[in-house]
Amino acid sequence: MPEEFESEFAEGLRCCRTGRLVILGIGNELRGDDAAGLVIIEKLRLRVKDSAVTILNCADIPENFTGHVKRLAPACIVLVDAADFGGQPGDAHVFALHDTEKGDVSTHKASLAVLGEYLRSETGASVFIIGVQPDSTEFGSGLTQTVRKASDSISEAMSTVLNHYKTKGA
Repeated sequence: MPEEFESEFAEGLRCCRTGRLVILGIGNELRGDDAAGLVIIEKLRLRVKDSAVTILNCADIPENFTGHVKRLAPACIVLVDAADFGGQPGDAHVFALHDTEKGDVSTHKASLAVLGEYLRSETGASVFIIGVQPDSTEFGSGLTQTVRKASDSISEAMSTVLNHYKTKGA
């Protein structure tokens, strides 16, 4: 999974190599594996040192960050969240926004596709979603061991790609 995911992520970034990249971690720490997006971006903060990459912990209120994202004027926006796409717990995939609209993937947040479309229309940025298959999103539980381990592998794969992310004028 890590090599395939790393390749998917690198391909997603290919269209926006010449500007700022904004990564939004989304999730609820009180709902088990729904916190996967938050865990991943916190690990990315420690591993990615490119000033053209902005990493935001949006918790479960990403709409509150739209003004900040618009001011950053990114070329690319990545939304990282738990998503039910029928994979094995801990699997990760890169999805286009239209995949969430067609029902191919459920992020447990009906507004994620709307948020992505809004950000795309306001910034002109390419927007895609990194979905992590949860095992349990039961209230009051922590991350399952499977998703915790996968989150580390996912953040490592993302940081490998991001540390080679070259920008101009950002």
